[in-house]
Amino acid sequence: MFDADRRPMGRLFYWLLAVVTIAGCGLTASGAAPVPQSGLASTTVADTIYMADGSAAQGNLIITWPAFVTSTTVQVDAGMSPGNGYAIEVRTHDYGFGAANDRNLLGRFSTRTFTLPRLGRTQNYFLRLYDGSTPPRYSRYSAALHLDYPL
Repeated sequence: MFDADRRPMGRLFYWLLAVVTIAGCGLTASGAAPVPQSGLASTTVADTIYMADGSAAQGNLIITWPAFVTSTTVQVDAGMSPGNGYAIEVRTHDYGFGAANDRNLLGRFSTRTFTLPRLGRTQNYFLRLYDGSTPPRYSRYSAALHLDYPL
């Protein structure tokens, strides 16, 4: 049999259940909203960096990532200037370094900070140090920067 007196109470129960479910979706498992991170996240990589002439570099290389991303560019801070007579060549792939090849070249920079084009959500950049001799001598090693940031 159908009980007309209980129907409104059942509807109110389902409305209450829907409100509790929607309100609970924004909470974490502990019942509190997530706490924002404080400070900068950092990663330490210990390795030997070589100059273009093959000698081991001295000091620390710090790469910072401040609010640097727009929809079309990326601001890179190398942490220190390349040095007198040195520069950084940036390419989209880890091959073809040299003055004669401009196919995948994004730029040559002798400053601490520089702007690179951003071609998609994920982007790889390869940086290699070279000197000012003729022809320029390039380091054997490249630094790879991977960017994965929403447009």
